[in-house]
Amino acid sequence: MQFDSYSYALFLPLVFVIYWGLRERLRWQNVFLLAASYLFYGSWNWRMLGLIVLTTLTTWGTALLMRGDRSRHDRLLVTLNLVLNLGVLATFKYLDFMLDSLVSLLGALGIGVDWPTLHLLLPVGISFYTFQAVSYSIDVYRGEVKATRDVVAFAVYIAFFPQLVAGPIERASNLLPQFLRKKQFDYATAVLGMRQILWGVAKKVLVADFVGGYVDRLLYNPYGYAAPSMVWAGILFAVQIYADFSGYSDIAIGSARLLNIKLQPNFRYPFFSRGMRELWQRWHVSLMTWFRHYVYFPLGGSRCGRWRTALNVMVVFALSGLWHGADWTFVLWGTVNGLLLLPSVFLPRRRHAAVATWRDLPRCVMSFMLFAAALLIFRSHGLWHLTEIVDVLVNGSWRMRPVFGQPIFSIVPFFLIEWLGRRHEFPLAHLPFPRAVRWLLYWVLLAGISIGGLDRDMQFIYFQF
Repeated sequence: MQFDSYSYALFLPLVFVIYWGLRERLRWQNVFLLAASYLFYGSWNWRMLGLIVLTTLTTWGTALLMRGDRSRHDRLLVTLNLVLNLGVLATFKYLDFMLDSLVSLLGALGIGVDWPTLHLLLPVGISFYTFQAVSYSIDVYRGEVKATRDVVAFAVYIAFFPQLVAGPIERASNLLPQFLRKKQFDYATAVLGMRQILWGVAKKVLVADFVGGYVDRLLYNPYGYAAPSMVWAGILFAVQIYADFSGYSDIAIGSARLLNIKLQPNFRYPFFSRGMRELWQRWHVSLMTWFRHYVYFPLGGSRCGRWRTALNVMVVFALSGLWHGADWTFVLWGTVNGLLLLPSVFLPRRRHAAVATWRDLPRCVMSFMLFAAALLIFRSHGLWHLTEIVDVLVNGSWRMRPVFGQPIFSIVPFFLIEWLGRRHEFPLAHLPFPRAVRWLLYWVLLAGISIGGLDRDMQFIYFQF
């Protein structure tokens, strides 16, 4: 059941009605949310529900057994929980990758082995809910949150359907307390949620899916195109992945708002950043926040000198690349982004206004182009495919201009709307227009979505992670 499907368009209103019908009975409200979340996830593969239940019960149980004094007893419990959760993630996501890499390494050393590949099915969203469970276990150990005895509320925290599959990755200090207190329906919040859902679906259907077809065509056979077309492919993919993933996040956050539950923003107009440091503060915010709290700070952060800070940055970005997928191209992509961020470690930081202005556009364009170039590594299907793309960029002809085609008619309005709405959480959050104009815009977007079509089997890109 995808967000941009007719089944979700029926599922969400039904959840909304029943959820608020139980508003005076918090326990049953949470039981219903848990059942709805498991139904939502089970629509992909019900057999994988066992992994979520395992993650939930083991994390909840070990947290309750902790004494809260950081003793050897607590360290043992949190270590066991981390080993279990990260072990399950590593088994399903990285085992085949590690086996293949080991076979290749031994082959290069002249040692021939033939180990079978397990071809394990990657559970949807496992990277997201595993990181959420790990953060809870660590926060309880640190004393930053108190272990809850309410197993149902905790199970909803792990499996809450709007953000279960692709985030945002929520810390327990923000999300869990919302399932432990009664909520009142708020009309203004629900309206804001509907606007955010509409904008998220529009980004997915009218921008990401539309542009994605051209990306696939250009990168299917790089040797069939000139070098400028590869540059254009990188730009298109940057737009596609942003519209796709931020569109998912908007639908997730908007859906939660209908239930008067607040999720953290996951994107803050990253393409209007005036440097790579700012871009990564605005891109996939929940993941980078996770790595900052649970990897970067424990490594020493920026407290141990600039060279140690640079090393910590490289470790974080290499790991974040690996988090995205079991392939060396993802590790390389993360490493390249870490290298692009290093100048901000050694050079004095520039003070910027909260949002970019017209004068900042040259720097915004430069940051975007660097990010888009690195994304060609992300988009490649393995190192061999990346080699073909690089070969075309280095040795291909630069005399032919790329065929911009129809995507330009989707990209230009999209960026214009984003620019005009950059001071708000999302462009439709605040529309200073008369009611008639606002409703005309809503109906235009709905018409475009209807024409673009739902249920087109265009899966969200981050579902694979």
